[in-house]
Amino acid sequence: MTADTLVFDEHDDHDHAPYVEDYFLAKTIAVERLTPSMIRTVLKVDGGERLIASGHPDEWVRLALRPDANTPVTIPVLMENGKWGRPDGSQHCPSRPYTVRNWNPVTCEMVIDIVVHEGGVAAGWAINAEVGDIVGICNPEGRFWFPKTAQWLMMLTDITGLPAVGRVLEELPIGFPAIIHVEVPSDDDRQQFNTGANATITWHACHGLKPTRPGHTELPRIAGNIHALPDGPGYIYIAGEAKAVSVCRAHFRDVLGFDKKRIDAVGYWIEGQARI
Repeated sequence: MTADTLVFDEHDDHDHAPYVEDYFLAKTIAVERLTPSMIRTVLKVDGGERLIASGHPDEWVRLALRPDANTPVTIPVLMENGKWGRPDGSQHCPSRPYTVRNWNPVTCEMVIDIVVHEGGVAAGWAINAEVGDIVGICNPEGRFWFPKTAQWLMMLTDITGLPAVGRVLEELPIGFPAIIHVEVPSDDDRQQFNTGANATITWHACHGLKPTRPGHTELPRIAGNIHALPDGPGYIYIAGEAKAVSVCRAHFRDVLGFDKKRIDAVGYWIEGQARI
């Protein structure tokens, strides 16, 4: 997609084409440390010509990895009864959801940016990823929904939502007003985006465990410091720790009186739990 291809919903509702189940193997063709907290992987998707993009710029796939060092990645297959399964008895692979930072249907190459953190299944793989590594993915799903009448966008995310922020900004129409707040671990985790939108990005270097407070995120505090919204109908997208994004949503809905139907709050992870 290019900067002028983000689709606005014609009917201001959430009706979209039904999800089509499918699975793919993909070979890692590039690995890059973007920032101290983010690793970029580029995957060549085998059979990617049949992959069905969701149409949402925050779309995600489940990234399937080896169950152990001696077991290769396998994926379900479509059986004669029309269901997906593992008739060969192959082992299920651990998987985690990740945003599709970019998808090129011509080359069948997919970019996935992975946040580095201790103990994560996919993060652990990304830290040691090498060209040639095989992973599994599925057809993507998404949530970002842009009402046709929206005149502005606000995005509030922690670092896990940063790949979605980057893709959305790159796909926004030229000159479209966008107000972005991103919580990152450090100033070195800021990123540059190629966007034609009229975007204002505020970086908050406060993500992660700190002795002065519990938890990893200050998204509710950041949201609470937003006391006014632009005039006219807009759209607010919030992504990050599940409880935190719920608090943020309540602030915009209950304190600022914003239409709850124009807020999408997506829990990318849960404090103290593995992201599965």
